[in-house]
Amino acid sequence: MTQREPNIILAIRARLQGIREWMAEEAPYVTIDQRHLDEHTPERAYWHYGYQAALGDVLALLEGTPIEERRTQRRGS
Repeated sequence: MTQREPNIILAIRARLQGIREWMAEEAPYVTIDQRHLDEHTPERAYWHYGYQAALGDVLALLEGTPIEERRTQRRGS
């Protein structure tokens, strides 16, 4: 394991915890509603968008691409 990998794992865990805390505060109903599972809904589209963005961010971390550069690429700028 390289020195960078533990930092990546810590960064992912910290972000995951931050999202969990935000969801508990802002949208506790999402764990019950599960609307992202309903076909042809905006919730499903946003879930997939968020998931692909998260995968891109993880790849950027693993590849060493600065997250700011990844966000710029995502916006198409």
